[in-house]
Amino acid sequence: MTRYNEDTYIEYLPINTYKELVNALNKDAAWITLANHVATQLEYPSTPWIQSLKESNGTHGSPGQKLLFELNIKMCTVEILRTLLNDCGLLNVQSIISDPEPLTIITHPTEDIQTDTMKISFGQHLRLYCKAVGMPPPNYTWYQDDRQLQNYISNELDIIITTASQAGEYKCKVSQTKNDGTLVSVLTSRSVIVQIFPLPVTIEEQPQSMLEVKDGESFTIYCKANSYPEPQYQWFHNNTRLEGQTSNILHIKKFRSKHEGKYYCYVYNNISEAYTQRTHVMMDLPRMKAVAKIALIIANEEYEHHECLLTPKNDAARIGNLLKEIGFEVICLLNLTITQMKNAIKVFSKALVEGVYGLFYFAGHGFKMQESYMLATDAPETYLRKDAICESELLVAFLENDPELLIIILDMCQSLPSKEFNPDIYNEVPTVNEYKSKKNLRNLIQAYSTSSHRPSYEKVNSKYGLYMTHLSKYINKDIPVTKLFEEVGKCKLLILCTLYINILYFHDFIHTTIVFIFAAIDSCFKGKERNQIPMYALSITKPFRLTDAVYIKNSPNPDSYLNELMLFSTKMLDITFKQVNMCTKVTLSLFLEPYLNLIKIKLPDLRNFEVNFFNSVPKKPNNLYQDQSNKECWIHNPQVNEGPLIISLSKNGTPIGATVLHIKNYIPPLLKLINS
Repeated sequence: MTRYNEDTYIEYLPINTYKELVNALNKDAAWITLANHVATQLEYPSTPWIQSLKESNGTHGSPGQKLLFELNIKMCTVEILRTLLNDCGLLNVQSIISDPEPLTIITHPTEDIQTDTMKISFGQHLRLYCKAVGMPPPNYTWYQDDRQLQNYISNELDIIITTASQAGEYKCKVSQTKNDGTLVSVLTSRSVIVQIFPLPVTIEEQPQSMLEVKDGESFTIYCKANSYPEPQYQWFHNNTRLEGQTSNILHIKKFRSKHEGKYYCYVYNNISEAYTQRTHVMMDLPRMKAVAKIALIIANEEYEHHECLLTPKNDAARIGNLLKEIGFEVICLLNLTITQMKNAIKVFSKALVEGVYGLFYFAGHGFKMQESYMLATDAPETYLRKDAICESELLVAFLENDPELLIIILDMCQSLPSKEFNPDIYNEVPTVNEYKSKKNLRNLIQAYSTSSHRPSYEKVNSKYGLYMTHLSKYINKDIPVTKLFEEVGKCKLLILCTLYINILYFHDFIHTTIVFIFAAIDSCFKGKERNQIPMYALSITKPFRLTDAVYIKNSPNPDSYLNELMLFSTKMLDITFKQVNMCTKVTLSLFLEPYLNLIKIKLPDLRNFEVNFFNSVPKKPNNLYQDQSNKECWIHNPQVNEGPLIISLSKNGTPIGATVLHIKNYIPPLLKLINS
């Protein structure tokens, strides 16, 4: 037997049922949904009607009550109201005047996908469907491993698989609840076991590359990985397994010097493995300051009597620009004769006084016989040691006034001269250069792109030499200089081998001399490249960094002396071709940054004329190069005594005028010194 006759008018419903209907319609503004639906059915303008239902006139009370009153006027029966409520989806309100129906699940999630186990990949949608019937209408709640999934309360579950934790057992609980909140019944659907396809290990968050820690403090290194099955972690220190450190967070208490080194994490599952990047942990030492930071950089590649090189110009420009970034005053020079090299060394050595950080870099041809020798561009085909500049000659000049820190980097071959083609050098009695300082010889670094009696190579089709490729990664980093050269050796191409560590005690200071050799093992190099083994030696007693700040003393600053010598800025000058009564502009600038000895001259305004440039005094080898299409030329190592530059003007191939430009009046003063 049904609870209410379907032909019963609304006004004849029991008072309690009528009140329950009113309350249900007022709850969550369900009356608006019903009113809109009725207006559509009766073709009423819904907005004015709903507004009238909202207005309080004191006669019929709430909007829900007024709506039922108007439906009653329209002779609305229980069956009509049920149909209206069903059509607009107000099933909970409909259940008040409907006969109870037992809850039944008619479609389980397993039936929709036709299996009780499914596999899914990361990034895909997991879609499950459950359908139940009953009155009061069913409510749906989805669960994963007995954990309720928030906000999933429809009969369809749709989620994106993003983590391994989403694997597990999925099911739906269906319930019936009266309008007053009374629970009628609960059913649980059949379960679906969701498996996620394996996902290889990927490192999502790398640990920091560098970490400085004060003595006695704690530090933490963190990484994050994703995979399925869940990733496992194992931390290492200098390739030594750290027992018990198997989470993604490494925590070390009370840092001591023994904790310095490289830390990394090995992350793995049964599908794959991965290694995090290395974190270089080192002692946070007191910061030093320099009176000045200066560098002399020489690149020789255009040799008169020897094979020309490809990368020194790029290598020298690279290190020069990186040093400028960290506050160095840089003298960068290209293709110097032996006289020019010696003059440049002499000029540079005058600025290497107490408190100064000095760095010398040479890229070009060289050899080794007891000590390292650098070849200038004019070195004869059959050369002797007296035709080159030896390292001890550098040290004699550079250490004379006790710089605070001195770094010498020789990016060149260290092989022996050929006895077949150069026998006389083996009979030569070498000059002995005794270098000493007024105080001591501490804080000196000597670095070489290759070890004794080994060649140095340029990699085919590479912009930079092998050594500079790795030196440039660290030269401007905020790390101690000892770590800097160690890092160069520990990159992918180089492995560290310690030859010896010798600790001496001198005047209450620990004087440490360490020599390292780094073996090239990169499999991409074939044959001779594997013979290049960089090395360096150092005697460092303070925590110097190339990034150390510069402080100003009351006395004249050493780099101001160099600044005056390097003084050069782009200039625009007026020149006149008197023969045709024409005045125009000429621009002087550096042809190639950061080189100071390549000066460019350009006439930008002479579009309808041909321009040629000539040395008034012919020079061998030629140092003047021109680009007629751009109406410019550049001069290498312009000298005071070589006469003015002649600029010739032509039209349609016919010369119409010429003028002279005295370059010596505009070149940096430094060039006058090194060319004297």
